[in-house]
Amino acid sequence: MALCATLFLGCEWTPPSDALREIKRLEAEAFVGDSLREDIGRQLMVRYGDFARTEADHPFAPEAMFRRADLLIAAGKYELAVLQLRNVHDGYPQFDKRARCAFLAAFVCDVHLKDRERATSAYENVIVLHPKTLEAQLAQQSLAAMNLN
Repeated sequence: MALCATLFLGCEWTPPSDALREIKRLEAEAFVGDSLREDIGRQLMVRYGDFARTEADHPFAPEAMFRRADLLIAAGKYELAVLQLRNVHDGYPQFDKRARCAFLAAFVCDVHLKDRERATSAYENVIVLHPKTLEAQLAQQSLAAMNLN
């Protein structure tokens, strides 16, 4: 026991919060085969949002917001999903999925909202802000496809 206490003294490790434990529990129950349980999806949407709001400095906060955006898309709440993706992108400059957030926001504007002007602008931003990424390549392809239609 003394060894465990010694190992964690002075380090930045903190035990997971009750909210994070609840998220992990819900995630473990979320799928039946490949299908997301709607009831769990709704609960996770709320839990992810609450976690990101109350523990914004926690390393999991941007991931929680990203996962919430995915659930919002699945629920057909496209405007909220775009807003969530932009908040993650703009609010967490060190988040490793920033380029994906930017691309997904553009994709939702394009495919789900059918807003050609917003999609074009968003795809162009992906290319400018995240050059040399897979998402920039996908944005270029998406712009080319839009110009064919």
